[in-house]
Amino acid sequence: MSENEYRDFIRSLSFSQKFRYGIFQFADHFLGRKRMFSNRAPYYKELKETMPKHGEGRIMPIERRKDLSLEEFKNHYVKKGIPVVMEGAAKDWPCVQKWSLEYFKELHGKDEIVLVDQAIPGYPYELTTLADVIDNIRGGGSKYYRFYPLLARHPEHLNDFDYKWLKERRNPLCWFDAFQVFIGGQGSYTALHNANQSNLFVQVYGEKKWVLYSHYYSPVVDPPPVHNVYRSAPAKSEAGPFNPFEPDYNYPYELYKNIDGYSVHLKPGDILWNPPFYWHAVKNATDSIGVGYRWLSPFYSFKISPLYMLLDCFATKPPIWKAYSLYKKDINELHLAEFKKLEEAKKKIAEQEARKKAAAK
Repeated sequence: MSENEYRDFIRSLSFSQKFRYGIFQFADHFLGRKRMFSNRAPYYKELKETMPKHGEGRIMPIERRKDLSLEEFKNHYVKKGIPVVMEGAAKDWPCVQKWSLEYFKELHGKDEIVLVDQAIPGYPYELTTLADVIDNIRGGGSKYYRFYPLLARHPEHLNDFDYKWLKERRNPLCWFDAFQVFIGGQGSYTALHNANQSNLFVQVYGEKKWVLYSHYYSPVVDPPPVHNVYRSAPAKSEAGPFNPFEPDYNYPYELYKNIDGYSVHLKPGDILWNPPFYWHAVKNATDSIGVGYRWLSPFYSFKISPLYMLLDCFATKPPIWKAYSLYKKDINELHLAEFKKLEEAKKKIAEQEARKKAAAK
């Protein structure tokens, strides 16, 4: 993609519109939407008048490159924050050659895990085993295990990757790096979200589809304040957040019709470069195993989105340094810690109400 094409790619929002939305996000994080700028109807009325003038959005295939040099990868795609697929770059790695659902069940089926269901509001969780998840997938079930900390638990699997190749493509001055495995059945899906980490995603087994939108279009997504280390697209209708795989451009998602995005269909051995803060939704086209090699380079993430990186550093709950201490171990435990806090808060409220009723009698 040329410079002119990239500038045209983000053409439908003016600087003023993006700046004003940045103020909204800042207020949301530090003050809460109910306290400041609660009425945003005039802003969105303006977007609905101006964005259609640029025509309908385009979903363009991400560029696929074979034998992409390290120099070009860094100077073009990383430096400019543009996604790219390195086609077949991992096809000879041991993980692609030997991993499968049966392989994991045989080796690590007894692993006790925290399984978070991100497809259901409230993100319910269960404590189970990896074997149970794999059996569910094989039986056509809907379980989807995200963020399996495979290498944290079984570091011998580092030999299944070309770690030197991955580190060469990493930004300098990294805070941390981590491998996270995603195991899901055909049709399982993760809704739109973004994060401040850089990501080289290795498709190991099966096939996976992605749709990505630039963070420039965050006013259309209109996320609530970051939770843990991720932002999620809000559910503005009973059907849930906007689904780019089954797009419905009726109210309240009509603005999505006028934004540009990328699509990609990953096959075993493909590696996707996903820059920080790109909104993305993911759907497993088949039973699938993928691995996200992630790292946080604060200065690079700040360059991509100064606003969101500042908010992530100073306005997250829990604080970013505490969140990442759990993130490196198992991000699902971070979710579990938040759920337990919520459950404790609900219990206290119930106790207070009970005491009030007892006192009234």
